[in-house]
Amino acid sequence: MFICDCHCDTLTELYKKGTSIYANDQHFDIQRLIELGGGLQFCAIYVPTQEFRYYGGLRYTLQYLDKYLQEVKKLHADGIDVLQVRTKEDVADVLNHKAATLLAIEEGGAIDGSLEALRCLYELGVRAMTLTWSNRNDIADGVNEEKSGGGLTVFGRQVVAEMNKLGMLVDVSHIAPAGFWDVIEASTKPIIATHSNAKALCPHPRNLDDQQIKAINENDGLIGITFAGQFLENDYNDACIESVYRHIDHMLNLIGNDDHIGFGSDFDGISHPPYNIQGVQDYKPLVDFLATKYSDSTIAKITHQNVLSLLGKVL
Repeated sequence: MFICDCHCDTLTELYKKGTSIYANDQHFDIQRLIELGGGLQFCAIYVPTQEFRYYGGLRYTLQYLDKYLQEVKKLHADGIDVLQVRTKEDVADVLNHKAATLLAIEEGGAIDGSLEALRCLYELGVRAMTLTWSNRNDIADGVNEEKSGGGLTVFGRQVVAEMNKLGMLVDVSHIAPAGFWDVIEASTKPIIATHSNAKALCPHPRNLDDQQIKAINENDGLIGITFAGQFLENDYNDACIESVYRHIDHMLNLIGNDDHIGFGSDFDGISHPPYNIQGVQDYKPLVDFLATKYSDSTIAKITHQNVLSLLGKVL
């Protein structure tokens, strides 16, 4: 079993608690990922939108980026085989390693309104960025901005163009619908919704409606199914492995193929995970359940091949 997971907030907890990415008591660590059979984990730097959506986000981001780089350095010093994914060549080599990570940012306020900062973060290893969290920043409106629901700003369009040029994944989770459709129009490369579910099954503002799901399919992008209970069920207490399956199945039936769905757990960023998915170790019962529903080839695509294919097209 090799799992590609497009979103976790583990770095926030590592920084706050001074704990290790190799072994900890959080939702995700490298040790359990390796025990599972290996995988690629997108590690997001979450930038608190209330504080840093317009200025000050860059210094905050660099603090957490340093934590990530120091953890990667320590893994290598300890002889632990973890690949940091930066290039197409790395993507092609992922399955030859025990585990891999990809550095991401959640909230475009991290770049402080600067394309120069975006390019510097790329040089430091960032390969994906969620354009907005749920509130407004200088790139676009998030889903919480119900009254305005604005799309990409002029600067936001510049950011998408620069990310396309650099080879960074443009993430549309959290963005307001108008911004989503602007990104679909503006991006010259496939996009990703790293951690979003189906609004038809759970009408949370953070979820994608059927037209958005179809658009990501047509864009050759990817949707990472998230384990946040409130995005899986109307009552998050009901969220379970079968809930995850229902969202996957809805999308597969809607788009008519199995090429654009993956996982985006949001481990260490969710307060109400499914009662039978309490950490990375529970990918095993989840995948075992899905294996009763789908072919081996579909399971391979959902667990890792679709994500690796997307990265090969964008990085």
